[in-house]
Amino acid sequence: MEFRQLEIFVSLVENESFSLTAVEMNISQPTVSLQLKQLEEELDTALFIRSTRELKLTDTGQKLYDEAKELISRRDRVIDRFSERKQRKISIGVSTISGSYILPNILKEYCKKYPNILIDVKETNSAVTIKKVSDYQVDFGIVGMKKENENCEFYPIYEDEFVYICPNTEYYRKLKESNPSISELAKEPLIIREYGSGIKNNMDRLLATENINVDKLNIVISINDEEIIKKLVSLGLGTSFISKVAVESLEKKGDIITIPLTNYPERFRSLYAVWNKKVNLAKHVKDFLNLVVKK
Repeated sequence: MEFRQLEIFVSLVENESFSLTAVEMNISQPTVSLQLKQLEEELDTALFIRSTRELKLTDTGQKLYDEAKELISRRDRVIDRFSERKQRKISIGVSTISGSYILPNILKEYCKKYPNILIDVKETNSAVTIKKVSDYQVDFGIVGMKKENENCEFYPIYEDEFVYICPNTEYYRKLKESNPSISELAKEPLIIREYGSGIKNNMDRLLATENINVDKLNIVISINDEEIIKKLVSLGLGTSFISKVAVESLEKKGDIITIPLTNYPERFRSLYAVWNKKVNLAKHVKDFLNLVVKK
């Protein structure tokens, strides 16, 4: 048994997703599956009850999770105490849009002011990031939605706008000219983000304005990677609701068509800075927080 296996196992428990764990650990999904299999074989016990919809821990899995968290934490404390080179670090959790389009400019400004701080960025969906902030697994987060949580403080830092994107074909060019409603757009084949993402949350809000039942949508693909969604749309495999900032360059190149949702105030959402209000943050983390929220 190795620490790496335990780290993968802990990530899998917390993300409840092989794909998200693969992204977080910077490995492939087959590697996640293999490491879990090897761990179960070594311990000669099942750690998860698998189904098509969820990963559920067995009783043994829960016990191992508690022990693994403590072992990893103890190891990190030893490293911090005895490493020759101690460096201050900020651990930041981000959702897809904030990580790709908001965080880089923030980091540019922060690193210019504070060049000797190590920045550790962990990209997951908004719901997972909020949980990591609440559990103090990251110092700070930037997310695409608010979620009720007694430990978390949210502060709006950016107004994001949603658009509908579709392949650049004659059919969709004519559809755009007709100034379609969301009810009409919702009849098209849709590519959607996974549950827990801010994008999926905002899409549901938009559909709710016209009482559209999400279960009756023509969903052709569900995927958690925004870049793949854009590529699939450009290839003609479906349509999607997405942040305008994420598709401006593709629209200029003519790879896709965007249809604005100008009649719907719900097209706007806030991106939020989120931190654990019950934790006394280190000064270099407070400096980062102050730069982001600019109070």
